[in-house]
Amino acid sequence: MAEEARRRDVLFGVIAALQTVGFGIRRACLLLGLSHETWYRHRRGERGGKTIAQRDRAYPNRISPEEEQKLLLRINDEEYAGLSVTQAVRRMADAGEIYCSLASAHRIMVRHGQNGDRRRRSGGTATGSRSKPVCQATAANQLWSWDITMLRGPGKQQLKLYTIIDVFSRKVMGHRVEHVETSAFARELIQHAVTAAKAAPQVLHADNGGPMRSATTWELLRTLGIRASHSRPRVSNDNPYIESLFKTVKYSLEFPERFESLDHARQFTQWFFEDYNNHRLHSGLNWFSPASVHDGTANLIRQRRQQTHEAYYRRHPERFRNQPTIPGPPPEAWINQPTQTNELSQTA
Repeated sequence: MAEEARRRDVLFGVIAALQTVGFGIRRACLLLGLSHETWYRHRRGERGGKTIAQRDRAYPNRISPEEEQKLLLRINDEEYAGLSVTQAVRRMADAGEIYCSLASAHRIMVRHGQNGDRRRRSGGTATGSRSKPVCQATAANQLWSWDITMLRGPGKQQLKLYTIIDVFSRKVMGHRVEHVETSAFARELIQHAVTAAKAAPQVLHADNGGPMRSATTWELLRTLGIRASHSRPRVSNDNPYIESLFKTVKYSLEFPERFESLDHARQFTQWFFEDYNNHRLHSGLNWFSPASVHDGTANLIRQRRQQTHEAYYRRHPERFRNQPTIPGPPPEAWINQPTQTNELSQTA
C-alpha cells in the first residue's frame, strides 16, 4: 500500500509539472495511464474537508429561497393552479411576471412534488378551485363569448379560426382565420368587433387559452370597460355557445374536408357566417335568425308568423287542439344558469 501511494504521489507530481507546460488534466492523466477522476479526488483531499454537493453550492445565478417561495405562491394561485408548469410559467411571462427560467421552475416544482398532474392537488377534480362562471344576458351586446378552433389546411397545416359570438342573439360579431394563435390577432379581432357593433359588451367570456389570458387581451378589455369571464379548466360546458357554433360550422354540408389555402378558409367562413347570421333559423332562438334577434326585427317576424298561423287555423280548425301561439325569442340567455335563487351571478 505504501509503495502504491508513493507511486501515485510521483504520478501526481508529474501531472502537476505537465500542467505548468500547458497540458490539460485529462491529457496528462491519459499519458500516464491514470484516471482523471483519481486526480480530482486527490486534489479534493489536499484541500481537506467535505466536498459540497453541486445542488447545495452557492452559485451566483442560483434562485434564492425568497424567489422560489414567490414562484410557488403564484403558480399555486387560483389563476394558474389548474395548469401545467409549462403553461403557467409561459402565461405568467405573457402577463409580465418572470421569476426564473422554465427549466428552473420545473426543478423547483419537482422538489416540492408538484411537477406531475397538478389537478390531483385539488382532490382529483377537473375544475380545481376556480369557481363556476355564471353569466346572464337579457339583450344583445351584453355578453359575448369567443374561442379559437382548428381548421385543416393544405398538407399538414392547421389554420386557426377566431370567432366572437353574442350569447343572447347567437350572432357572430367577428371572426378571422390565421396560421397561428397570437394575442395580437385576438386584440385586433375584439377591437374590430366592438367598432363594427358600435358597442362593447359588458362581459366577454372565453376559455383559458394563451390569447384569452394574455396581458395584451386583458389590457384591451380594461381599456374598453369590458369585464373578462373565463371557463374552469377542462370544462367545455362553461363555454357552450361558441362550442355549439363550431360544431354547426364543421357539420355543415358545405364544409370542406380540407381548405386549399388561407384565402380559401377566409372566403368560406366569410360566406358561412353571413348566411348563418341572416338566414339560419336557430333552434335555440325559437327559429329566428341571429341577426333578427340582435337587431330586434324578430318581433315583427313573430307577428307575421302569428298572422299566417291564425289564417291557417281559420281554414282548418279541425287540425288543431288549441289556437296556435307563436313564441318570440327567449328573453334571456345564461352561461351556467343557477338553480338556486340565492346564488350570485355575473349579470351582464
